[in-house]
Amino acid sequence: MGAILLERDRNGIVWFTINRQEKRNAINYEVMDALQETIRMVEKSDEVKILVITGAGDQAFCSGGDLSEFHHLHAKEEAYHMLKKMGTILYSLLTVSKPTVALINGTAVGGGCELATACDFRYARKGAKVGFIQGKLGITTGWGGATMLFEKLPYTRALDILLRAEYMSVETMYEYGWVHSLLSGENITEECRKLLSPYLAQTVSVLRAYKRAAAEKWKNDEFRARFFSEVTRCSILWESEEHEEAVRAFLDKS
Repeated sequence: MGAILLERDRNGIVWFTINRQEKRNAINYEVMDALQETIRMVEKSDEVKILVITGAGDQAFCSGGDLSEFHHLHAKEEAYHMLKKMGTILYSLLTVSKPTVALINGTAVGGGCELATACDFRYARKGAKVGFIQGKLGITTGWGGATMLFEKLPYTRALDILLRAEYMSVETMYEYGWVHSLLSGENITEECRKLLSPYLAQTVSVLRAYKRAAAEKWKNDEFRARFFSEVTRCSILWESEEHEEAVRAFLDKS
């Protein structure tokens, strides 16, 4: 089995599943490349209506970047290359001309929360935990997550989430407005389909037109500058001793 599973159903939904359960569905370069290609396909297709991103199993949606694969990145230039690659992918996900959904089947951590934030909707299994915990690792969000969060949530709520750098229940994140629907957990795929059924009743042209109208505010030089400045700030912190020690402790614990 590969690092991702890709399925397109007859209703026009593309299901992109990160399939790395042994790594709690952490993102590596293989996942990055597959996601990039999938977004391009969704953008071009006149048959795809909605992109749903989820994780395999029921334990983790995505645990962010795979530190066991990225631990060799020390200098800020090395980190910047990786961060910008995924940041560019998430910017394309944010602005793709079809509705997108993060189906949060389990824990979402760090970059996993950034991935979910790039999507238009976040549907989460009740009882799951999510956390923008980058601060605990001596870094900030580095894939555009903070910039997107400040766009999508009220200022003080977004800042609170980032400064806490801790796990929060999806129920709390629902109250904050980050999670849009709480799912019972019995069959979240079918629950997701039901939530999307009114959207699927529309034509691709209608969906594309509305999403383009929504994304227009992010397709400008000012927003892009803010988005990728975040990447640069994270790359500078990446080479700090605080981050090195935090990653070392994490890998030793793992």
